[in-house]
Amino acid sequence: MNFISMTHLPVLIVIIPLCGAVLCPLLSHFSPAAGKKAVIGALFVSFCLSILQLAAVVQSGEALHYYLGGWKPPYGIEFVIDGVNGIIIVLVSFIGAMTALFSSPFEEADKTAPFKSAGYYSILSFLVTGLLGLSSTGDAFNLYVFMEIVALSGYGLIAIGEEKGPIAAFRYLLTGTIGASMYLLGVGLLYSATGTLNMADLALRLKDVDNMPLIVFAMACLVVGFGIKMALFPLHGWQPAAHSYAHPAADPMIAGVMIKIPAYAMFRFFFCIFDSGLPMMKTIFNIIGIMAVLGILYGSLKALRYDKYNKILAYSSIGQVGYIALGFAIGNFYGIAGAVLHILSHAFMKTGLFYTSAAFKYRYKIHYTDQLGQVYRKMPVTCGALVVLALSMIGLPPFAGFFSKWYLALGAIENGQYLYVAVLIISSLLSAVYFFRIFEKMFMGEKTVSEPSTQEESLRQGKTQSRTEVPLSMLIPVLTAALMVIALGLGNSFIVNGVLRNTVMGVL
Repeated sequence: MNFISMTHLPVLIVIIPLCGAVLCPLLSHFSPAAGKKAVIGALFVSFCLSILQLAAVVQSGEALHYYLGGWKPPYGIEFVIDGVNGIIIVLVSFIGAMTALFSSPFEEADKTAPFKSAGYYSILSFLVTGLLGLSSTGDAFNLYVFMEIVALSGYGLIAIGEEKGPIAAFRYLLTGTIGASMYLLGVGLLYSATGTLNMADLALRLKDVDNMPLIVFAMACLVVGFGIKMALFPLHGWQPAAHSYAHPAADPMIAGVMIKIPAYAMFRFFFCIFDSGLPMMKTIFNIIGIMAVLGILYGSLKALRYDKYNKILAYSSIGQVGYIALGFAIGNFYGIAGAVLHILSHAFMKTGLFYTSAAFKYRYKIHYTDQLGQVYRKMPVTCGALVVLALSMIGLPPFAGFFSKWYLALGAIENGQYLYVAVLIISSLLSAVYFFRIFEKMFMGEKTVSEPSTQEESLRQGKTQSRTEVPLSMLIPVLTAALMVIALGLGNSFIVNGVLRNTVMGVL
């Protein structure tokens, strides 16, 4: 099969989830379950197409370009797919499909309220659409449009979560609006200096711009805008509450993927658009490095303070985002490769851990680590996956988390930035402390879990106890996340050298 001839793959991958989101409420009017199945099917189709697209990029060794409406840049909007965002698009579509499947027991079709489930699945599909568009676009303003689609979807999924969800969503609304405004201001300044919004054209025209103060101000706006969206310290204020109180089934997507794609967008701007030879770039990367180091230490130390499972995971994410920013600050091949590999590995690690959190809530309404006593006897598969994912977060081989940190350390050593290496080691030790504390509660703590006491809860859970600890639609994503962490670890060399090397070396 000639993959290169599939010229419409970049736009189909984005449009199909959008169609699922639009059709979901309409189909639910006739059958409550039809809308849900349409979204799950659309996301899996998008994932399959993303695999074909990545294969086309790897086979050709060149980026794919798609011009919307046939209008070529700089006048039209362009989708550009290379080795870096090709694999990120696969990541987004795959985790989106897994999360839609995982959500099924939480959003059972109800004939008396057919649009309740439809509303949730439509918002989730819109979120995936926005993330896919954000990863694909080669136009700076179009990126802002997709960024807002992601934000609006995120507000909704957080607001329909736990009791404090609406407050967390409002906080995210305020800070997210500031982040989007700063990004838009930065893009506006770049447009005023160059007269174009196409990213490739921006890169060419910026070489002839003499107004350096304007460019520096634009860079500062972009750092703040992306920093807020990716929850980079100290711009993370919205994140802990949002990850703690969002809809339990959608939380894995929000925590595992939503904050990673703005990090990729930061890479696209600071390595593909701005000239690395500009004198202010070193200062920008030093600032990002300081934010990353402080975020890594802050997130790890804050995670030690809490015994609420989601809070621990939320604060650890601040530290993990710091790893990605640290790779950008290092700025060489190993640093960027480590950052991209950590985007992939942490997406599966954190998504999988939030899957386990949702599974504990679904089965036993567990929110705190003190409630995990002897839960492995009732949920051995979920607890086994949790151990694998947590060990990867700590950074033990052969899991993916070890290799992403390894590449970051190699990059830091190559640059003589030994402080960064020390921070990586310290943060890994801190991660070991709070995750082994969870292991202690889970395996050695006094038994705290008990079977449901109400007849309604017994009926709801009875069908899962006879076969599996949770429904298979939940268990499959949990196991998949754990297996992917192992696969990414074992296959790290292929990803770095076979998929990422050409693109990364091309921008350095």
